[in-house]
Amino acid sequence: TLIDALREEFPSTHIFSIPTGKSAKVLAQMYQDNGLLDDVLPRGPYDESLFTDEKGHQGKIIVETGTLLWLSSLYGVDLLSNDFDTGFDTDLHNVAVEIMQQHDPNYSR
Repeated sequence: TLIDALREEFPSTHIFSIPTGKSAKVLAQMYQDNGLLDDVLPRGPYDESLFTDEKGHQGKIIVETGTLLWLSSLYGVDLLSNDFDTGFDTDLHNVAVEIMQQHDPNYSR
């Protein structure tokens, strides 16, 4: 992987990945399965859609989930006890926890 190559080239640097892109895939699947508790569109305005355009720019629900992934990965925030209000009814904290649990620990911080 790219991370392996970078680790080899820069052995004194701690290189890891944060699976923020996975939030788009997971939330899109939840949308298709009617698993979201929020009324969001597949594509449309930022605040109420998964994506804002055909290119795949993320809407707020995906951005908020990615933000939680960053909090967990970079700062070690326990998302299950964190009370940050994402503004969504869907439990984005739990979505982010599940994504992190599936992330290869060899590429985590």
